[in-house]
Amino acid sequence: MNAADSQSLATPHGVARFLDAVTKLSFNVSALALASMLSLVVNEVAMRYFFNAPTTWSMDVNQWLFALATMMALPEITRVNGNVAITILIERMPEHRRAVAMRVIVLVSFVACLVACYIAGSETLRQFKSNIMTTWVHPIPKWWISTCIPFGFLLSALQFLRLGLKRDKPA
Repeated sequence: MNAADSQSLATPHGVARFLDAVTKLSFNVSALALASMLSLVVNEVAMRYFFNAPTTWSMDVNQWLFALATMMALPEITRVNGNVAITILIERMPEHRRAVAMRVIVLVSFVACLVACYIAGSETLRQFKSNIMTTWVHPIPKWWISTCIPFGFLLSALQFLRLGLKRDKPA
């Protein structure tokens, strides 16, 4: 990283651009994982029903790809404020209270994601230290799968924090 890059990251706008770039990359990884899942299912169906030769690894890989697809998409959903919300009470509040309530909800969501990141990260570290393996036909270290969970929660937490710190009201 050169001096200009580190200088641009020092500004709030630079941090936001970097956070968005990592979030977009994460979302693209999610899309690739989802496409891979579809390809593996089609391959498994073809191998099983047309060639009578099912694979022994396809279902295992799909389980990992499912975790990857889910957790890598979460930060982008958070960034665009696409999370599921029941807003009937918020919509009935006066405008000034609505803005405060939305900011509080977003900041509570930030804390909840940090807590989830801590719990998932602690479990992932325990799996790594204990060398826990999956119970699949072809076992792999379980932490390989679990790593995406704290990452997704951390990136989502940062996106919630960004929404909560915006000068205008959170979306």
